[in-house]
Amino acid sequence: MDPNTPRRCTHADHLRDADGCVVRLCGTYRAVPTLKKMPRPGQPREEAKLGQVLISLEGSAAAYDPLALDDAPATVALGDGPRPAEEIAAFDGKRVEVEGRLVLRPAANISGAPLAAHLAPQAVLQSPSVPSLAD
Repeated sequence: MDPNTPRRCTHADHLRDADGCVVRLCGTYRAVPTLKKMPRPGQPREEAKLGQVLISLEGSAAAYDPLALDDAPATVALGDGPRPAEEIAAFDGKRVEVEGRLVLRPAANISGAPLAAHLAPQAVLQSPSVPSLAD
């Protein structure tokens, strides 16, 4: 294998040794729905997709995250900012490949608040390429 070729990660077990490396993630593209407002009892939820995207991989997040529960799905956030609406419409729910630098434990932005008040930061693929459909 060419040392300049990014490692292909398709399973949670592949992520543990790839922290900090440029990788090619292969998984399911999932836009994260955000609740528009609290629904009234008995009414349907109103959700919007504001650009947050996760790539879901096979396996459990416990394979690379010691704080994760055994049944927690393996997911990696796609970049730090919102993804374009056109990209979400084209790829949501589909199997994709995307390249970027994998960071399993990004620095938390806690701004002086007690640590107990914050969720642990999620694994992220920094500087991701434009996704392409997986083979």
